[in-house]
Amino acid sequence: MKKLVLPVASMFLALSILTACKHKQKELIDSSIDIVSLSKNQLVNIADAIIEGIVISQEVQNDFRGLPATDTTIKVTKVYKGNPGEQIKVRVDGGETDDKIYTSDETMLPKFTKKESVVLFVTANKGQRPDKNDFDYYVVGQFQGKFEIKDGKIINRTFSFDRNNFVNELQTIENENKMNPPAKL
Repeated sequence: MKKLVLPVASMFLALSILTACKHKQKELIDSSIDIVSLSKNQLVNIADAIIEGIVISQEVQNDFRGLPATDTTIKVTKVYKGNPGEQIKVRVDGGETDDKIYTSDETMLPKFTKKESVVLFVTANKGQRPDKNDFDYYVVGQFQGKFEIKDGKIINRTFSFDRNNFVNELQTIENENKMNPPAKL
C-alpha cells in the first residue's frame, strides 16, 4: 500500500506545479477611497438623471489609466429626472481583467447584480477623462446614489424614500434646492 501512495502523491504534486505554471499571475491593485457624505438635497441637486431600471449586463474593461473598471448596463424603466435614454451604462472603478484585479473599499462602491431592480441618481460629469465616451454616467456619491426597491420603499443604507410618494418627495427637494441651494462640493 505504501508503494502506491508515493507515486500517486508525486503525480498529484507534479500536476499541481504544472497547473500553477500555466496560470499567469494577476497584478492586485487595492486602493482606498474617501467619499463625502451627501444629503438627499445634494443627491438630487448633483444628479443629471434619476432613473428606475433593471440591470441587464456588466463588463469589465481597462480605463484610461489601464486599471479595471466595471461598466453596468441598465434598462431604464422609469425616468424621474433628466433624459437618459432607454439604456444607460454606469461605470464603477474596480473589477478583474485577464491580468489585473482592482479592488477598493467594497463598502463605498455601488454593487450591481444581473436582473436587479434599482433606482439610481447619476451624473454625466466625467471631467476630462480620455475614456469619457466609453460610458454614460457615474453614480452620485458612489453607494449613496444607488437604491434598491423593497417593501414599498426605495432604500439604501443611508436614505429611504416612500416609493408611492417618490415623485412628490423629489419635487419637494427640488423646490427646497431652488430656495436654498445645497453647498457645492
